[in-house]
Amino acid sequence: MRFGLIFSLLLAILAVIFALQNPQSMDVNLLFFQTRGSTALILILTFGFGVLVGLLSSVPGRLRTRRKLKELQKKQSDAGASSTASSSSSGTSKKNRGSRSSTAS
Repeated sequence: MRFGLIFSLLLAILAVIFALQNPQSMDVNLLFFQTRGSTALILILTFGFGVLVGLLSSVPGRLRTRRKLKELQKKQSDAGASSTASSSSSGTSKKNRGSRSSTAS
């Protein structure tokens, strides 16, 4: 967690330095949309948009993995409950057998 915080802080500092060193403006044209802004701001926004697209593209895989994990945990808890019940009943019967053999001697 601390590594992520330090990395984010370092990235923010680099973005500020970059913005201060690149104050010139540039035109951006996208289909019917036109705007003018500083080079640094446009590049930082483009980077942010790329990060957002990357995160959104990983969501389906994460949801699929989380669903599979829950299914496996449920199977494991169901199997654990049934094996515990069967082992406790078999353990009781072995205990009773042992006590019978010792009383018979």
